[in-house]
Amino acid sequence: MNPTVVASCKCGGFQFKSAREPILQLTCHCQQCREVFKTPFTNFAYFKLVGAEVNGETIVHRFVADSGTKTIRETCATCGDSLLDRTEAFPQIVGVVAERIQPPFVFQASCHVWVKSKSAEVTVPEGVKAFARNMQ
Repeated sequence: MNPTVVASCKCGGFQFKSAREPILQLTCHCQQCREVFKTPFTNFAYFKLVGAEVNGETIVHRFVADSGTKTIRETCATCGDSLLDRTEAFPQIVGVVAERIQPPFVFQASCHVWVKSKSAEVTVPEGVKAFARNMQ
């Protein structure tokens, strides 16, 4: 595969590669993302699994998201860095933590989700779609 996009954890032991560009980029303000990443929000780029490759030993964390959907976060077994997010609602796609994607990738959110639980200091940029919960 000749990857277009490459992402890895902090130690490089867990990698994601895709021959395709993301199908969606969004910023999530849900409570789980805020707690897991210890940030006011998390940026994700979503990719189709077709044309993607995941390598490395991972630890799988299962939980029920604010939406009620069963979700999996995959972290590196060595450094503990979170890289991937998968949900049962969309089994053919995977979310990649955008800050872990190597240049020349540039993150551009098309929307913000779960803004009902966003931190007060965060402002959604003007002109960007914002959803109180998920995108439905």
